[in-house]
Amino acid sequence: MLEAKTHAIFVVIAYLLLNFNGLFPYKGLIFGILKIMNLLSLSILFVLGFLHHFLLLGQSYSNQNYIYAPNIRSVLLTVGNEPIEYPIITLGSNTLLRLQFDDLDAYSKDFAYQVIHCDANWNPSEDIDPMDYIDGFQENRVYDVRSSVSTKIPYVHYEIVIPNEDIRWTKSGNYLLKVFVDGDEDQLIITRRFMVAEPMMKVVPTIRRSAVPPYSATHQEFEVEIQHTGISIGNPREQIQLVVLQNGRWDRMQTDLEPSYTKYESIGYNLAGQLLFSGSKEFRPLDLRTFRFRTQQMEQIEELTDRFDIRLFPNTIRRYSPHVFTHDLNGRFFFECYDFPDDPLQSEYGEVLFRLRSKEALNGDVYVVGGFNDFQLQDGYRMTYNSEQGSYACTALFKNGFYDYQYILFPNDSADPIPTSAPIEGESFETENDYLFLVYYKEYGGLYDRLVAVQKFNTRPR
Repeated sequence: MLEAKTHAIFVVIAYLLLNFNGLFPYKGLIFGILKIMNLLSLSILFVLGFLHHFLLLGQSYSNQNYIYAPNIRSVLLTVGNEPIEYPIITLGSNTLLRLQFDDLDAYSKDFAYQVIHCDANWNPSEDIDPMDYIDGFQENRVYDVRSSVSTKIPYVHYEIVIPNEDIRWTKSGNYLLKVFVDGDEDQLIITRRFMVAEPMMKVVPTIRRSAVPPYSATHQEFEVEIQHTGISIGNPREQIQLVVLQNGRWDRMQTDLEPSYTKYESIGYNLAGQLLFSGSKEFRPLDLRTFRFRTQQMEQIEELTDRFDIRLFPNTIRRYSPHVFTHDLNGRFFFECYDFPDDPLQSEYGEVLFRLRSKEALNGDVYVVGGFNDFQLQDGYRMTYNSEQGSYACTALFKNGFYDYQYILFPNDSADPIPTSAPIEGESFETENDYLFLVYYKEYGGLYDRLVAVQKFNTRPR
């Protein structure tokens, strides 16, 4: 299209110049110039086209929970109306998944979504087609679109409930939900993971204090038995994959685990140090369910014409503090507004100021993380250090709701740095944590990984 327009422009210019009598003697020169310009334009178009094609080839979606557009906020995938349940449902059940998000551009857009089946490692399953695991349409429009009502920061709220009359799945395993601009899969805005279970086996975890000396007081260790009654497994290392997540966090996942023993109808994992997790500490709470009065964590609220400003009480480093048990959401969050309990579209957004006291700058970058940002180290939640005030600070936008959070240090003194909460939050074997044990099975000749066992384990049953 651009090439055709360019040629048309040159034709018009040639016609005008050659019909201007004063320039007629120079028509040879003019045609020469036009020819050179045309060749240059074609070269530029070729280069631009090549670069565009190259960029499109390099542009791929992430097979994890990710938000691709800064205007998309408050993304939450839940099981029905249970805001803090993990997105796992049983194949053939009537349980629904609900994805909600806000667009701060504040005008209605056409979005669509797809569901992609993945293997145990979250790579798209290559040996099955969408028609093999989808009953209905692979691509569907987002129809539930509503605008906020009288909020200081306007937004448009979107919701997707699946399965529905247009789409349902017929296979168990891992699934990736992709949301994008309607008609253009390259314009992604959200990807979200969920799982469909097909109970065929049983997984039995047991927590124990680590026998490895450095970790006995700070880490939580497990031994696991997978019971596969009535199912013959010839090669457990090839056919079975055990995945363990702490608090539903994909950055705290252990996989590629080798069985330590196999029996007639069971597989075991019990080597010392094999399934070892930092206990960390209980998450810090943040109650933002109202902006009319100060909650326990708020030092000040200021209502402006275009927003709310919330300053939290400064936090302190807990590395050397003794463990104190508090009920938390294990890093998760939910939306709720006390100010307008009957109309969630009147929920407000506020600019929240976090502060972390530290006598000196730590050796690395400090971030605020939680389920609200998928525990990812994002620039919008990176803190800056003020030596005069002796504290870190950052400001981020939050919607009315209740949140768990913690501080993460990304060290800069290592060739292969690993983000960790230990230097700020500390670690303890006694910390209450959730663990998800997932068992994937691929039978001989099978085309995909089936999720055949799911077990949730809490280190401190309530």
